[in-house]
Amino acid sequence: MTIHYKDFPFEEIRDKPDGDYFLTAQECHERTGYGFEHIWSVTEGDDNEYVYGPSQHYINKIGYVATEEVHDNDTYYIEKF
Repeated sequence: MTIHYKDFPFEEIRDKPDGDYFLTAQECHERTGYGFEHIWSVTEGDDNEYVYGPSQHYINKIGYVATEEVHDNDTYYIEKF
């Protein structure tokens, strides 16, 4: 597992212009046309953190975003809020 303690480096594709997250990975896939390797889960971590990781995470889930970049199902970005 690779963990980066920095802001998520990719442009997020979200559900609506106002910045809402997609509610499910399936909805994100259907609405963006991207494969699941482009979909990231956003979860709430410890100590006021957002954790961006593979789309199969659902505990403490906030929502899902898509990116043009693919992930390897082993990389996480943790950013403070």
